[in-house]
Amino acid sequence: MKNDFDIRFTKSSKPGGQNVNKVETCVVITHKITGLTEKCEDTRSKERNKNLAMNRLLKKIKEHEDEILQEKTNEKRKKLIQNRKTIRTYNYNRNEVYDHRTKTKANLKKVMNGEIDLL
Repeated sequence: MKNDFDIRFTKSSKPGGQNVNKVETCVVITHKITGLTEKCEDTRSKERNKNLAMNRLLKKIKEHEDEILQEKTNEKRKKLIQNRKTIRTYNYNRNEVYDHRTKTKANLKKVMNGEIDLL
């Protein structure tokens, strides 16, 4: 897991005077697998910045994985919907059910009461 990250310490680019110019407190962490990067220069502590950047990067990685999983799920659903044929259409305004396989119409109330043999 630690080999998946590239951690670099640099000098901060924000205003802060002499400490910012001479101490490398800015942390840049790159996840090698996804290519996601997080930079943190919020505090004057290397360790705290490293922890903050790592937490933010792990959150980004989790969101990235969730997006990929969601896309795969959506693709599966689209394929299922495209391959599915409509079996019945329930038209409440006309009080009828149309069965596309047998091409028959039936009274909606009777079908809903269990008289499925009408189709």
